[in-house]
Amino acid sequence: MDKIDGRIVVRSKSSNRKSRSENIEHAARQPSQQRSLDRFERIVKATEELLKAYNIEDLSFYDIARQAAISPASINYLFPTMAALRIELSKRYASIGTEVTMHAHHTQLKSRNPSWQRWMYEMGVHTRADFNRNRHMCEVMLGPELHREARRAVILETDRAARELLQSLQDFFVLPDIPGLEEKLALALHTAEAIWSRSYILHGFVDDEAFEESMRMQIAYLRMFLPETLAIKDGNETDGAAASET
Repeated sequence: MDKIDGRIVVRSKSSNRKSRSENIEHAARQPSQQRSLDRFERIVKATEELLKAYNIEDLSFYDIARQAAISPASINYLFPTMAALRIELSKRYASIGTEVTMHAHHTQLKSRNPSWQRWMYEMGVHTRADFNRNRHMCEVMLGPELHREARRAVILETDRAARELLQSLQDFFVLPDIPGLEEKLALALHTAEAIWSRSYILHGFVDDEAFEESMRMQIAYLRMFLPETLAIKDGNETDGAAASET
């Protein structure tokens, strides 16, 4: 902590260390050799196993080292801080979440009587089920926020999911020109994540009430911009019309 013109200035932690940039402390060292890559994955897998039973804020490098049967120094070489490990896991699980989301939408392509409301709801069903089956993912994605870069990784991946969702909707439905629709979809997804995080912190899983409330809020928000009924593009017709969902 310094004073500049009489004002207290708090420096970031990494700036107090010589020869370190602002980001190196919280960035995993990506291995280039197979031996290091194997060790990298071993550390990640050991952390996942521990997160199936323990809270993320309680883990240390020593716990992970025992689980992985390697030295703490080996972990510290690849992950300078626990935040670096958390960020790596956040990126991986957020990417998995996007794939689960898009799988739900591809399933909806084959459904009868589709609507955008049903698409959003079924996406939530699949994603929630995946979270509730995998406690280690919940700890990282819905648990306590330990570092802003970990949260940033989740935000950026959710934004990517929104882009893919918009493309999927454009491929199937006749969408009107709605400025900023991609961002609005991203905000809808973030809204659900926030409610699920609250439920996980309170109950250890995403409960039914929180899920239904998150879907109602998400769909109600999007109804401010999307028409209640969207026409299906030629060639995508099923045996039913694009009826709205309540």
